Amino acid sequence: MADLVSRIGSSWRRHLPTLAAAIPVAAFVLGMAGPAARADETGAESGFDEHRVEFHNQGVKLAGSLLLPRSEGPVPAVVFVHGAGPQTREPYREVGAYFASQGIAALIYDKRGTGQSGGAYESYEPYENLVNDALSAVAFLKQLREIAPSQVGIWGLSQGAYISAAAASRSKDIKFIIVVGADVADGMMFYYRDNLFRRYGLSDTLRDVAEKLYLVDQDLQRTFQDGFRLSSFAPRSYPPPDEYVHPAWGHVNQPVLAMWGQLDQHVPVGESVAGLKNSLAQANNENWTIIILPQTNHDLKISETGALQSKSRGYPPGALQTMTDGAWSAIDRPSEIGKLKQEGVAPESGILPRLSSYESLRWYGNGTVQAALWILFLVSFIANTIGGAWCCSTRLFRRRQSVALPASNRVVNLKRAIGALNFLILVTFSIAALLVLDQLHPSCPTVLLFVPLLGTVSTLATVALLIVLVSTRHDQGWTAARRIRFSLDVLCLVLFVPYMFYWNLIGFRF
Repeated sequence: MADLVSRIGSSWRRHLPTLAAAIPVAAFVLGMAGPAARADETGAESGFDEHRVEFHNQGVKLAGSLLLPRSEGPVPAVVFVHGAGPQTREPYREVGAYFASQGIAALIYDKRGTGQSGGAYESYEPYENLVNDALSAVAFLKQLREIAPSQVGIWGLSQGAYISAAAASRSKDIKFIIVVGADVADGMMFYYRDNLFRRYGLSDTLRDVAEKLYLVDQDLQRTFQDGFRLSSFAPRSYPPPDEYVHPAWGHVNQPVLAMWGQLDQHVPVGESVAGLKNSLAQANNENWTIIILPQTNHDLKISETGALQSKSRGYPPGALQTMTDGAWSAIDRPSEIGKLKQEGVAPESGILPRLSSYESLRWYGNGTVQAALWILFLVSFIANTIGGAWCCSTRLFRRRQSVALPASNRVVNLKRAIGALNFLILVTFSIAALLVLDQLHPSCPTVLLFVPLLGTVSTLATVALLIVLVSTRHDQGWTAARRIRFSLDVLCLVLFVPYMFYWNLIGFRF
């Protein structure tokens, strides 16, 4: 954790000089005199106009809309930061329009690689480009004569909350921060997947497979980004939520308004509240207000159950007003800023004990180990399958020619047959793994639900083959190549048995 905090601090100091030079502020694309069509529909009623704008981050064009209140003087402004996924500006138009109607300009924009913005879409940690995009938006607003440069804040939803916190921790140009559905604790994806699999009626066994796959995927991503590290094999410990320090939130000094829906099924609200409090305490920041709204989901919309992907009914009365009131307090009523204030409660989900249980086999479930095992099995089983197919086709051809065949090696034939069976298991399991790893619509067709039944047969056959191979006497005339091939086959079969247990491939069905 200390290493992450150090990296954030050093990254800020390293990039700050270049950031100012690398964020050329573009002029309005259509100019301040040309409101978009949307402004005609809502601006006349709400007292603001919409202007299409462009700004840049190191050569990447970011397109957006500035919802600008009609005012004779400069006004405050807020940059809206996206949640996860390839999102455009549109999901944030409603909240942005409300801010604009209350006298606070709102900059909503298309995430890089989406809509009219350039660059390649990305949505993975540490979000460096996305953080710099948000900082570019802040710098853009500060250059406009219509905006009060010392009154620019930032608003973030979900993943955008992390990005907003990282941006605020690096820049004193950000006056305040408002976040919705922030994840400030360990175990968010485990909590989310619990609810996601419940939503799709998938079993706990498949959920366990998906969670192990997620850890493998995270390990491989870190290995590709940072290189191979022995530390990735060591079990990790997870601090209690009230002792957790977030690498970005632990450096946020601006006033904070954090809001959650009590029925949030994306992030564990109880753990995140505790984690945010402790993280801000590390920054000696007491200027925060935490609000947990009942009967609302991750997006802070009214919901009966908060179930993932379920329909909601808009924001509850007063929710948006609370956001703008918090912004105005930070802007010109500092005495009204909440200090250590919390409204509403949410119990902790208890996700950490289950998350910690996966660390007992960290060395085995590591992405490098699992990738190496999968490749080893694939090569070995394909070789045996091809060898068996070649042998069978040769035998059939010779039989048609009425040529007597020598006695076949029963052990070799058995090894090839079981290799083909194990290859089938590996392929079907890989297909199932890809389907259940989907973070939006996980699935498992009925035929794949019975892979463990086939896996049980395969495991028993593999154990029987190992016994046969070990007990079989070998000819004195074996070549070195044949001995090496035999040893590799035995090693592969020995490693395959625990692999089957680890991935829940023993049983009747998933």
